[in-house]
Amino acid sequence: MASDGEDEEALKARLSRLASDLKSARPTPHDPAPLSPGDRSAASAWSLGMKAGTEFVGAVVVGAAIGWGLDWLLHTKPGFTILFFLLGVAAGTWNVIRATSPKGDK
Repeated sequence: MASDGEDEEALKARLSRLASDLKSARPTPHDPAPLSPGDRSAASAWSLGMKAGTEFVGAVVVGAAIGWGLDWLLHTKPGFTILFFLLGVAAGTWNVIRATSPKGDK
């Protein structure tokens, strides 16, 4: 039967071998970078899609509401509604292009 000292030495050797195996098998942790439009993660893609969608819909709704309000005040239906709806579509498209295009840092 082995003595306590020998068991302890064998245990320390096994523990040190296991620690080195674990260290070599696991990649070192790193700080996650902040999400940017160039990031390909699923969360970033959903976030960017929701932002682009809400900016587009918001611009169209605001444009149509302004046009409808002007038509209601001036009794010129549907002239201003159509004009401001189209301006809202243009503004929404521009917002989506700005939100999804890569930023200046190359």
